[in-house]
This record gives sequence, structure tokens and C-alpha cells, in this order.
Amino acid sequence: MSTATAKRVSYDIGCMKSLRSLPDRVVKKFLDLMTKYMSDPSAGGLNLESVEGSKDKALKSLRVDQGYRAIAFEAGRDIMFVHVNEHDKAYRWASGRRVKLDASTNRVRIVEVLEEAQTVSPITAETPTLFAGIADKRLIALGVTEEEIPAARTISSLDDLESREGHFDATTFQVLYGLAAGYSDEEVYALTGIAQEETAQSPAEASFEDLISSEESRQTIFIPESQEELRRFFEGELDGWRVFLHPEQRKLAYREYNGPAMVRGGAGTGKTVVAMHRAKHLADQIKLDPKRAGERILVTTFTRSLAQDIEANLKTLCPEHLSKEASRIEVVNLDRWVSQFLKRKDFERRIAFFGEDRAELDSIWEDVFIDHALPDGLSEAFVRAEWSQIIQAQGLLEKSSYLRASRVGRGTPLDRRKRAQLWDIFSDYRARLISKNLAEPDDAYREAIEILKAKAPQLPYAGVVIDEAQDMGEQAFRLVRAIIPESAGGDTNSIFIVGDAHQRIYARRASMKACGINIRGRSRRLKLNYRTTQEIRAWAVAILEGIAVDDLDDGVDSFAGYTSLMSGPAPQTIHHSNRAAELDGLASWIKRQVEQGGSVEEIGVLAVTNASADEVCKELGHRGINTLRLSATTGDDRTKPGVRVTTMHRAKGLEFFAVALPFLSEGEFPPKFTLQNAVDAADLEDIHRQFRSLLHVAATRAKKALLVSWTGRPSSMFPESPQCD
Repeated sequence: MSTATAKRVSYDIGCMKSLRSLPDRVVKKFLDLMTKYMSDPSAGGLNLESVEGSKDKALKSLRVDQGYRAIAFEAGRDIMFVHVNEHDKAYRWASGRRVKLDASTNRVRIVEVLEEAQTVSPITAETPTLFAGIADKRLIALGVTEEEIPAARTISSLDDLESREGHFDATTFQVLYGLAAGYSDEEVYALTGIAQEETAQSPAEASFEDLISSEESRQTIFIPESQEELRRFFEGELDGWRVFLHPEQRKLAYREYNGPAMVRGGAGTGKTVVAMHRAKHLADQIKLDPKRAGERILVTTFTRSLAQDIEANLKTLCPEHLSKEASRIEVVNLDRWVSQFLKRKDFERRIAFFGEDRAELDSIWEDVFIDHALPDGLSEAFVRAEWSQIIQAQGLLEKSSYLRASRVGRGTPLDRRKRAQLWDIFSDYRARLISKNLAEPDDAYREAIEILKAKAPQLPYAGVVIDEAQDMGEQAFRLVRAIIPESAGGDTNSIFIVGDAHQRIYARRASMKACGINIRGRSRRLKLNYRTTQEIRAWAVAILEGIAVDDLDDGVDSFAGYTSLMSGPAPQTIHHSNRAAELDGLASWIKRQVEQGGSVEEIGVLAVTNASADEVCKELGHRGINTLRLSATTGDDRTKPGVRVTTMHRAKGLEFFAVALPFLSEGEFPPKFTLQNAVDAADLEDIHRQFRSLLHVAATRAKKALLVSWTGRPSSMFPESPQCD
């Protein structure tokens, strides 16, 4: 073998899969061998040997120990490991495979070439095979290699296909799985990331070096950048999504933008994954340029718990950027950022985010209402909602501005006289806030914006990445624009936003354009759901049927093209005669999940309220089930045992193999008190919309299994109101 110093080592996803079935001692030896080579290639090269009888002369073997061999493909300066197994099994595997440089799909592929005798199907003519009705030409156009078509012709069922996954190239398997699941050609192209035939412009030929680094090949091939990343990959700390991005995801995360950009997409499409990789990409650029030492990427979201979850994932994805020695990524929810910023600027007023300060706001309102008569036909609840949704949301500081302000969506009309009366109430409330040394969050945001605009402090941020944008309001995005102002030199890679208005569970809306963030021409939508089965996805989507949703700017969004990668059992919707029976049923369902091989840490029970979540913990404990209660301020450490129990709101950003949604009866979902607080018909409609989105979000936390239960009459928000037994 040639001198090792110039070699680049990579790993096909099949290498990882083969290692999972081997003894730990073999995996450790292989990892030690790879790590030593990566740390000092010149100390001892990889002693690759030819594989006797292999159809591909570029396939080589490497001795791991006396009984095990690794199979690798060698081309120029590249070595790609594709399989590890016992000596004879590894050689048999290699003898029937070759590496194909497929310029038509822009990727490196490992295909099994069967002998003619092996391709004869045992299926009789009376029993057609799964793909009998699909022509070879169509299969090839969709991405199946010619070499694998004979094997594809022998598949009898979806179960048969799944059992033979290891015999197909990863892309071919995706194509066949999509077709078996009934996907259209367009959906299959989206699934694999292959350009459609009429638009594809791949070169007729391409080298291994050209293809291995393509966005398409990176969907199944891992090229570690450091020993630490290599170790984390093989020890299982890096989940597949952190390594093998879909080509469309990689394009969005790793490209250059000449201004703010937005990525939308339904639940499970990997928006947060893209956001985290985007932060990593921008931090990588800072690391490579000594002149940029001290710069940071700000990653922010709406709630503290979501920020904690994202930070934990980033510490696994790119720990080198979140260390104390080199902090290139800062993760913090926006409320906390504002609080810390204003504290440094000696802002004297207390910000009423929660707790006693919020209670004091209620007390101030009570005093204001004692001293002011309300305009005819308006309630105290309506006035407070007008303050929150119009005055504070739009940042109105003068009476004239309020008299001209748009109130689209507020329902109850207000003439000029009533607006003038209300302004007197709002002015008094604002004055009392100041006298009490209190500020609402929107006040704090505006104060921070004014400081940033007036004093132009030297912030360390080279860019901002925003997750769950649909839950942020107008003041939040105006603040982001102030943190990263558009400079005279341009707006390159400044702001990256991900969100989905279908998942808006708080009463906040904003138009990017109105907040000074121009995403025109730089907005994309992800359509492929990697998390949730098609059956659960369809149930969750039906919850929002008929509801108009914005695109987080000045347009509308839809579920068009939104589909799932996997298939599975339909959601279970179960009626119970009483509360105790429902809790017994929940406990039985959890025990069945565990008996079927599930992990308790991968089971989530999502309740509507904190009180209901506490009740679940108590009652499951009485039934012998250990639980872990997740609060709004705690992260989900999967090393801690117990079924996860939390609220639907807290579950945002989490995912579980199995999810249970209990207590979804009429009157409990939505809770009666929430509906009773509606100030008018428009407000009531908005509350219903928020709770439909909340149920949609909760259901899409499930990967494979979903249980929905209730006592008495079911919630009217179900896609199809089931009949009670």
C-alpha cells in the first residue's frame, strides 16, 4: 500500500450496521485501529490485502484480529470501510459486491451482484411479486441500479423487502420501500434526494473523489473530521440524523446565503436538525479563520426547555464549539438573553416573566379597572387581550398610532371613540407598571432594541439561528434584527430561521418582512417526515384539516407533499367508562410496549395540564410503573430511568418511540376554563386553533406507537370523533 499520510478514511453506513452485530471486543479493536491511524497515519499504514474472488478488485480486506476482517474500498487517496465480520463471512460478503460510482444519482453506491442462479424467483406465476407491475426503466429512473433489479424482482411482500434490507444499496432500498408503501414517483424522488430525470444534469462520469464528498453520498457515508468525532460515531453517541443528513437537509444547512433564510416543514421533517447543523457549519467557518477568534453563533428559541434540549444535542454534534476554551456557539432562549443583556446595561425595572411578578401584573390591572369605566360591550378580559395582542405586540407607544393600528384577527370591532377610551386605560396601566418598577417582556424587548440601535454595542455574534420561530412574536424578531443589523457590506449568513405555523401553540404571530427580515427567494420547505409513521402522521394532519395557516411571512402554508418515510400500526383510540379504568388501560399499554422490547425511557405520556401530568405520575406509581416527571425547566436525560411524563407544551422538541395522550375527553381538552376565558368569537376560534395545533404537536412526538384515550365523551378535536362503547 502507498504511504498513508495522504489517505482519507470514510465509513459507509453499512459498516456501522455490520459492527452492531459483532462482539464489543471486536468493535473496540476496530475503533482503536481506526483512531491510531487517524492520529498518526505515518506510524503504520492500514495493511490492506486483496480479496480473493471479489468481483471488484478495489475491494480490500484489513485484519482486525485473528478471526475478524474489515472490508474497504481503495481509490487513490481514499479508503472507505464498508463491512466488518468474521473472516469467512466478510470474504463471502465482499465476493458478491462492488462499489459503483453512479454519476446519475451523484453518489457512491455498494451493490450486490447476484449470479443468474440466485435470481430465480421461487414465486409462482399465480403469485405476482411486489414490483411485478413496475417496468425496469421506471425503477432505474427512480434510482434502482441495474445490477439490483433481478433481486428486486424476487421480493414477494413488504415484510420480505424489510428482511432483505442488508442485500440492497441504501438508495435502492429507499426507492423500493417508497414504491411498496404506495408513494408517487415525485414522493420517491423527495425521499431519496435524487433529481428527477428531466432536471438532472449529472456528468456522464465522475471519480470516487468527486462523488464521496457530494451531498447525496453524505447521506450514507461518514467522513470524520477528528478523532473525537470518529470515537463518538462508533460508540453510538452520534445518532444517524447527526451524521447522515438527507441531501436536501445538507444543502439547506451548509450553503451560503446572501441574506436571512428560512426553512419550513411539518413535524418530524428535521427542521431542528438542519438548524443545529447550520450552527455547526457557521461555527466551523469561525474556527477556520484566526481573524474571527471570539465570534459566536447565537442559537435561540422560545422556551428555556427547548434551549436546553438543543444545547444538549449540540454538545453531542459539535462539542468543540461549546467548550469553555472555545465557545463559538451560544444557546439561550430569547427571554433569558434579553434579561441578561438588560442586566448588563443596568436596566432597573424587574421583568415579569413568571412567578410573583406576573401576579403583581394582575394586581395592577385590578386597580386600573377600579378607576376606569370600560367602553360599552367590552369586558376586562377583552381589554387585557387588546393590550397584549395589539398594543404590546405592535409596540404602540402613542395614542395616534393605536387609532391607526390594524386589528386583523381580533374579532370585535372598535370605533375611534372606543379606542380613545381604551388608550386612557392603557396609559394608566403603563404608568403604574413604571411606578412599580415592573416591565412586561415586550417592554424589555423594546428597551433592548432601543439600546442596540442607539449605542451599537459590540456584540460577538456573527449570525443567529432561530428554532421554533412560529412561537415568537413581532418584538422577538425585531430584536433579532437589531442583534444582527443589516450592514453596508451585506447580510450574508446573518439570520437562519426554522419553524412551522401548523405547530403554533402560543398566541404569537409575526411577519418577517414587517420585522425587517427579508427572506424573499431564500425560503424553503422540507416535506419528508423521518420521525413519525405514515399512519400517525395522517391522523395528526387530519386534526388541522380546514385551518388556514400562514408561512411565517406574508403568505400561506400547506401540507402539500408532506409524507412519512415509515409505515406502522394505526393510532389506538380507546374509550373508557371511568378515570380508574383509563389509568389501568394506560398502565397496561405501557407494560405491553416494554414486553414487546421497548425501553421505558422511550415512552412518553403527555398530559394537557401540569395537574394531569402529576396525577399520571402518582397513579402509574401505584400500578408499579416508574416514571420521570419532566418540567418546563428540566432537560430529558435519557440515561435516567422511567417513563417520561410531562405536558404537551413541554414535549415540544422531544420524540419518543411510543406516546400516550390520556384524558382527551370533552371538557378536558381544551380545558373548560380556557374556553370560558375567551373574550369574543374570534378569540374562541383562536383558542380552538391553538389546541388543535397542540394536539397535532403531541401526536407527532410518537415514532411508531400512539395511544389516545378518554373517559366519557371524546374531545371534538379528534380527526374523526369516535363512537363511545
